[in-house]
Amino acid sequence: MLRISSLIIILFLVGCKNDKQEKFIGNQQLKTLPFKDYVDFKYDKVIAFASVDPTDYYGDDFNEKLDVKKFKDTISKTLDSIQIKKLNDILSGRKNQKTDSVTTVADCFYPRHNIIFLKGKKIINHIAVCFECNQIKSNKHPFANINILEDFFNSLNLKVFYNPLEHKRHYDSLILPKQNKF
Repeated sequence: MLRISSLIIILFLVGCKNDKQEKFIGNQQLKTLPFKDYVDFKYDKVIAFASVDPTDYYGDDFNEKLDVKKFKDTISKTLDSIQIKKLNDILSGRKNQKTDSVTTVADCFYPRHNIIFLKGKKIINHIAVCFECNQIKSNKHPFANINILEDFFNSLNLKVFYNPLEHKRHYDSLILPKQNKF
């Protein structure tokens, strides 16, 4: 009986890993380790963009090499240092407040919202977000909350829609350059 109780307690403790980075004993908050920066690599430029048809530059597989020369229908925003800091906080998990809504994940993955980190003309990190299926894919694992990423893209005027027809209608209504130049 003692062995079973000990095993249950050990499994409970292992299974209850707390990712919140805050610990409390009574009313006293204990000091915690800082979150690790997501952006811990060198880059020259960070660009966030939204696209009407992500299959133009992804092909059928996200893992294929992203080809910026194929970008046709994108609206982009080069991020300044304040926006990059905010993005780093989101991707590092510092801005992940709990939300009341339950997020379900689907299989579509048509990432209409993206962020690329450039060193020269080479993409060194890429984050793709599909708000229709609530998935985030990246070269490096982000600790981002999908709802907070939605707020971030909306703050950049890269409006998020959960319906591809609304998304297309909105972005088609904007004056798009023939080809974006990164």
